[in-house]
Amino acid sequence: MIDISRELQVALNTGKVMLGYKESLKAIVDGSAKLVILSSNAPAELVSTVQYYAKMSNVPIYVFQGSSWDLGAAVRKPFKISTIAIVDPGESNILTLATQRSG
Repeated sequence: MIDISRELQVALNTGKVMLGYKESLKAIVDGSAKLVILSSNAPAELVSTVQYYAKMSNVPIYVFQGSSWDLGAAVRKPFKISTIAIVDPGESNILTLATQRSG
């Protein structure tokens, strides 16, 4: 089992990560996202939109087992984050979450 918070930190520092719904959706639609992480309490409408476009773009979705506050804390931001798109994992192993797909 990987430490998701640690891998997110490594991805943020060494790769390219899009935080937030709008930025993540852009990355999914333009095909640059390799993995999408959703908080467990993301609004249903947001989840269905992300799932639709992720399926169309063949991007795996991982549901983070925590609230949007927890996901924000995992990336050391003082606000809620419902969606994260991993564009470049950098030196992290975050893409291994794609094999643990729960979306």
